[in-house]
Amino acid sequence: MKKRKLPVPLYILVLMVILSGIIVYSLIAPYIYRINLSAISLPERMLPPSIFGISDSGHLLGTDYMGRDIFIRIWYATRTSLIITFWGLLASMLLGTTLGIIGGLCGGKVDDLIVFLINVRVSIPAIIIGIVAATIFGAGTTTLVVLIAFIYWTAFARLVRAEILRIKTENYIECSRAIGASTTRILFEHIIINIASPLIVTATLNVSNILLFESSLSYLGLGVVSPETSLGLMVSSGRDQMVSSAWLVMWPIIMIVLIVMSISLIGDWVRDKLDPNLKNRS
Repeated sequence: MKKRKLPVPLYILVLMVILSGIIVYSLIAPYIYRINLSAISLPERMLPPSIFGISDSGHLLGTDYMGRDIFIRIWYATRTSLIITFWGLLASMLLGTTLGIIGGLCGGKVDDLIVFLINVRVSIPAIIIGIVAATIFGAGTTTLVVLIAFIYWTAFARLVRAEILRIKTENYIECSRAIGASTTRILFEHIIINIASPLIVTATLNVSNILLFESSLSYLGLGVVSPETSLGLMVSSGRDQMVSSAWLVMWPIIMIVLIVMSISLIGDWVRDKLDPNLKNRS
């Protein structure tokens, strides 16, 4: 008797559980640990972690140079980073999809302009745009979300434009036009349905890039500003004491690696399942 193959590999299920746990716990952390992020406790500064019996400090992951509990702050930081990533991804997807649809359907000079904007954006490194924009407009959560939308819209625009250029020559589109279907009806009944799967794949694969971009800017002091915190900002705050107190940067780095690795592997699996080209090859 053949063993029934799981529809989802075991390692993907484990990663989904880990990622879901991180997301849920970080979102409810402010309701569990009601703390003032700007509060300090100098007598408790730089206490080592009590995890694995390393010390009896009473702080699971230790404290930072201001005496603040790292375990609590890391969940606040994860929450901030994930929220910025989510809204940035949503904004970039909406902007890129809209411009891709306009370029693919309109064609001509409108399409040429959108392609030109895509090429201009891709030619400039994302981190350079982030540094210049954050310096001019100031660091902060809103600036980060706008920056992410401005930088990552091109991936969605190129995908949607290419898909529309392919789909609109199909026979069923011509048949719909022949029976009097409007462009709007064709867009919602045929085109959007067909580009939904590639959009989901592209969005999933870009999440880790956006999270790393937000962490990089926050590390440079151009992202989230104190007293708010994020994973990149926590790494930046602890870098001066990294040699003597490695736990200050170790825990946020582990959290970043865990989230990025989980999202990347899950994204690869989603791409294998939803990408029709990969399905045909297999």
